[in-house]
Amino acid sequence: MTLKIRRNILSQGAPNVPGRKMKPKYITVHNTANTSRGANAEMHARYQHNGSGGRQASWHYTVDDTEIWQTLEDTQQGWHAGDGSGAGNTQSIGIEICENSDGNFDKAVKNAQRLIRKLMNKHGMSINNVVPHKHWSGKNCPRKLLGNWDEFKAGLVEEEKVISAKSDDLFKVQIGAFSKKTNADILARRAKARGFDQYIVKEGGLYKVQIGAFSQKANADEAVKKAKKAGFDVYIIGGKSVNKAKAKSSKPSPKPKPKSAPIKVGDKVTLSNSAKRYATGEIIPTRYKGKRYTVQQISGDRALLKELFSWVNVKDIGGPKKPAKPALKAGSRVTLKTSAKTYATGEAIPARIKGKRYTIQQVSKGRVLLKEIFSWVRNSDVI
Repeated sequence: MTLKIRRNILSQGAPNVPGRKMKPKYITVHNTANTSRGANAEMHARYQHNGSGGRQASWHYTVDDTEIWQTLEDTQQGWHAGDGSGAGNTQSIGIEICENSDGNFDKAVKNAQRLIRKLMNKHGMSINNVVPHKHWSGKNCPRKLLGNWDEFKAGLVEEEKVISAKSDDLFKVQIGAFSKKTNADILARRAKARGFDQYIVKEGGLYKVQIGAFSQKANADEAVKKAKKAGFDVYIIGGKSVNKAKAKSSKPSPKPKPKSAPIKVGDKVTLSNSAKRYATGEIIPTRYKGKRYTVQQISGDRALLKELFSWVNVKDIGGPKKPAKPALKAGSRVTLKTSAKTYATGEAIPARIKGKRYTIQQVSKGRVLLKEIFSWVRNSDVI
């Protein structure tokens, strides 16, 4: 299903818009808290264009059960996070999910998850950088998702699996691949000027400019002809027939003798510094090696690492450490150490959060969820 995004971009001179550029690093999720009939995405877009009721309020996308409205470019700052000149307003894309009583909230959430996955791929963001509004200002928002935030983020992983499975079957028409995004942007603009639909996909450390993805090779071939006529170097990647051809030409490797699995779902493992490629063939960037990750799924001799959304070979990950007996429990009051640097999910902990007392809401392997700030921190960072 194609995401239906309607664009109605606010003027950068509007009083409810900061009027400044940004490089997005985060995605901030909100609920509109407006249950009125008709309070859908289009209505909230009009609300912003009418001045947001005199408030300094503007965000990038509003999502309902049928469509998405975009009112700011991804590279424009908004006023939606409640943290002044903090990273919430100056470095994050704001997404409001509608709660209108005449809409389907569950479908709106699914649409939001698809949009978030699209934006994560577009801007090269980790799931750790998808945060609730409460993360920035402490506000109880998104009020309908905070209670099951982990499930909401797990839905992003499931969406990735669906997209990946479908994408592998498509014939993708590509006109270039670059190590620098600026070069990909230039080529994408050229394609757009010549009337082609175009998008940039980041895979294996490269920014790939593609002008279409087709289930039928004949349609991909037609797109290739048009692109060549317009002066582009073009080729087809992926596709069912390509995958089948590879399967036929390659000799099946002998199945290894079954062994007791050294790892299991939920284990924390280390990606070896000697690992060269993901199980899917792309080169593993050095910055991802030697770090700890959570096993999301196991399939044969491959493991899906949750934080990377990537399959790796089991031989390239170190086995789990024996978990220590939990010394903390739900309901305990603890202090977040002033020496704590990052949340368990990877983001930097603001200085104003440290040295204060919090209530443990939930305990997991090596980390605890602090109720007042709705954030996971490592056991070693609380006393």
